[in-house]
Amino acid sequence: MTATTVGVLRETVPGERRVALVPDLVRAVGRLGATVLVESGAGARAGHHDAGYRAAGAVVTGRGELLGRADVLLGIHPPNADPTRELRPGQVLAALVRPERIPYLVRIWADRGVTVIGLDLAPDLPAAYPLDAGASQARVAGYRAVLIAAARLERCLPPWGTPDGLFDPVRVLVVGAGHAGLQAVDTARRLGAPVDAVEPRLRERTAVAALGAGLLDLPGLRTVGDGRELARSLDRHRPAWVAGLAAAAVRYPLVVSALAPPGRTPPVLLHTATVARMRPGSVLVDLTAGPEGGTVEGVLPDTTTEVGDGVTVIGAGELAAQAAGTASRAFAHNALALLDRLAHTGAPAQDPVLGPMLVTDRGAVRHGPTVGLLTRATAAAGFP
Repeated sequence: MTATTVGVLRETVPGERRVALVPDLVRAVGRLGATVLVESGAGARAGHHDAGYRAAGAVVTGRGELLGRADVLLGIHPPNADPTRELRPGQVLAALVRPERIPYLVRIWADRGVTVIGLDLAPDLPAAYPLDAGASQARVAGYRAVLIAAARLERCLPPWGTPDGLFDPVRVLVVGAGHAGLQAVDTARRLGAPVDAVEPRLRERTAVAALGAGLLDLPGLRTVGDGRELARSLDRHRPAWVAGLAAAAVRYPLVVSALAPPGRTPPVLLHTATVARMRPGSVLVDLTAGPEGGTVEGVLPDTTTEVGDGVTVIGAGELAAQAAGTASRAFAHNALALLDRLAHTGAPAQDPVLGPMLVTDRGAVRHGPTVGLLTRATAAAGFP
């Protein structure tokens, strides 16, 4: 990475505490031939202060200078910057982009000639795993989900002994064993709770079994091979999913819902009537909750509500930001792997790992689902 300047942005999203690069990895970026600029205060909320970055060899500077000098911009979220005035053609931006939520901004980036790389869009390839910030942050969120739920319960998760006898443990149901769900399974097991998981994908089912959790098969639903088959199953058999989960969820005091195909609006699988039938004092965490909703009917991100007779529903939002130290370190390793691959790849669009992660490149929108959104919006507006 010859004569490249990497800029680390301070996050401006409310409640965000993570930072895209930690001081411990500044020298590793330097060994790739890059100079590191860090926006003043970028790491403070994750416990990494400006002095630590300076000691590691980074230059701490203001936002305007960073945006103007950096060839590669690193952020947890895309920056709150005017693309037409503060970004320049040829600049690279890498973050958790979630492009389907911001299609018009993506179009502006493309028109400006900015290359945008989604660290949440890594393909399902072994070589892509070190770059997959979506996975690393999901694992932190899965861990936090169990801790938050356990704190809201009026019972301890593991079996609990007293001189008079033994209390039963809290049984946990995890719906979906992707990165977040599998970490939730592992965390609940480590806390001593018996765990069952609903997961149709073959590889994920194997991972659940390896952690010692049970597999709960819903009536009428078959095992599938991958995320695409999961999406088709959710589309075609939604009533069966809803009915099966309605019968299962009410038997568990703690439910973590994390089943959503990537890049799609989460399907509503747990309706309010089902949640209201759960035992009083039960807790349900929806890790899929976002601006478009989640797998729990009516859920909103970063909110906690009560349904029925004291059932707590938690819309997760950005749970990884609540463990900013671990999450930042994990993200920084993903960012370093990206920079290393960029340093050794002449044409990112032709690279089997970087190609699928490109949101915009060479003046065009490269992310297929976002292209579809823009095309439909253009057609609806009546433009040719």
